[in-house]
Amino acid sequence: MKISLPEEMQDVEVNEKWGQEIFINDLALYIRQFIKHALEEAIKQELTKFLGYEQYQRGNGKRDNNRNGYYERDLLTRFGLIEDIQVARDRNGEFESKVLPHYRRKEEKIDRQIIDLFIGGISTRKMKKITKELLGKGYSAGTISRINKQLTQEMRAWLEQPIEDNIIYIFVDGLNLPVKRFTVSKESLLVVIGITADGYRKILGVQLGDRESSASWREFFKDLKRRGLKGENLIMGIMDGLPGLESTFTEAFPKAKVQRCVVHKLRNIASKLPRKIQKDCLGHAKRIFYAGSHEEAEERFHAWKDAWEKIAPTAVACLEKDLQAVLQFYTQPKALWKLLRSTNTIERTFKEFKRRTRQMDSLAGEDCCLRCIFAISQDLNRTWSEKRIDGFLKMQQEAVA
Repeated sequence: MKISLPEEMQDVEVNEKWGQEIFINDLALYIRQFIKHALEEAIKQELTKFLGYEQYQRGNGKRDNNRNGYYERDLLTRFGLIEDIQVARDRNGEFESKVLPHYRRKEEKIDRQIIDLFIGGISTRKMKKITKELLGKGYSAGTISRINKQLTQEMRAWLEQPIEDNIIYIFVDGLNLPVKRFTVSKESLLVVIGITADGYRKILGVQLGDRESSASWREFFKDLKRRGLKGENLIMGIMDGLPGLESTFTEAFPKAKVQRCVVHKLRNIASKLPRKIQKDCLGHAKRIFYAGSHEEAEERFHAWKDAWEKIAPTAVACLEKDLQAVLQFYTQPKALWKLLRSTNTIERTFKEFKRRTRQMDSLAGEDCCLRCIFAISQDLNRTWSEKRIDGFLKMQQEAVA
């Protein structure tokens, strides 16, 4: 496909004044002019379809509405501010363009970009400068404040959003984040990710608390239940060995079983082994969690115990006391074993939380922290809603076969 530059850019004298910046600025201007023309023509066509006759076509005396010139609008886009767009209108004021509705003053993508900047911790002063450079029009402090307020309202609505009780597995853990109140300190963000019966992930809720505290988890679970997560269909909760978490989970959801994270348990075992035998002992222990059945896993455990109990009794006792909890995943369909035997699902989510907030020295208060996590969670939930978990797809394929 041959691409032609606009006439005014074809006969450019290439000299020291002509550089990338001048070219990009002129190209951006051309793009804005093109968008302006395209919008105006599209709106005219919309009005023609609305009225039922072409422009300049003579009427037949039966129409009670006709064209009535235009009014001018500005539109903020990712390419900058497009000024003085001529929006065609009708005499009766009944026509509204779908291309450029009355209330729209900026492209929808702009709000998303501004919200992403907020998540990145951009100050109001920097925001004004950046929007001026990127869009040709700096956002006022009032505009930025309104966007901030809107995001806070959406965040609070999300934290109160009803939860459909079709969750069969939940991943539970806490992440430490730097939050500034009077001073900056690490605070725990409690997080629950649910897996629906048809195999989709969803962040169900977040709450600031103490990940080491039973009381914090109890209040969090209580809030989730109030929103609809009764646990009637809940089969299992996947978690690590945080103090008080397992008992509080069982108290809140008595029908569900606990799956202790295999990775965390292996780390616990490693901490009780001398370095010189860690590799061999852990390598032997890992085989337990890759057995073909629950029975085979127990056989492998006893073989491991016989081999290592005299050499590393504390490490063996560490696994033995939690053996049934770390083998609980074997009670579920084989296609889901990889998903359920560890907390990798929530650990990967935490990596995304940390990556998206890394450039911020601290999160300025509770609302700021929850706003950031809310916005990231919304992005993740949208992505996850379009991608079924592989294990569930495999189960479906096996059922059809």
